[in-house]
Amino acid sequence: MKKSLSVYALMLALVALPLTAAVAQDARPLTENQKSLIETNVLANLESPSMEVRAGTMQLLIDLKKTYPKFDIGFAVLPMMETLKSDEKAEFRILAALALYHLDSELGRFAVERRAEYDSNDRVARHCAMLVRNWGKATVSTDLIAEARRTF
Repeated sequence: MKKSLSVYALMLALVALPLTAAVAQDARPLTENQKSLIETNVLANLESPSMEVRAGTMQLLIDLKKTYPKFDIGFAVLPMMETLKSDEKAEFRILAALALYHLDSELGRFAVERRAEYDSNDRVARHCAMLVRNWGKATVSTDLIAEARRTF
């Protein structure tokens, strides 16, 4: 039963992958009004007390960068850096590092490098170090054990 369910899930993923790529290619250009609304809402959502809203907004930033690579999302770098530096939840710091990785700014890279070096949570530091090692590469290695063995 589990094997057939796994096979079904794999087939569904293989069918869905080309469809998501087609959607990203067919995205219409954003108008100036839409860009302004996106900026206003993203900045407001990143300050929200709701964890779900903040997490959803970070994922939205990643998706926006993938769908509209020429759209300047630099306005979100400083709030993401603040989340990475001072959020009390390690999960949000990791998500902020991942969002900064996808936004691909030099300032964001600097912040992720600092967290890899100085974060008090080992898990956050490991994730940040992995992102820094893979910054600018076409593929991202998530095998931290292999990466650790290679560096020692």
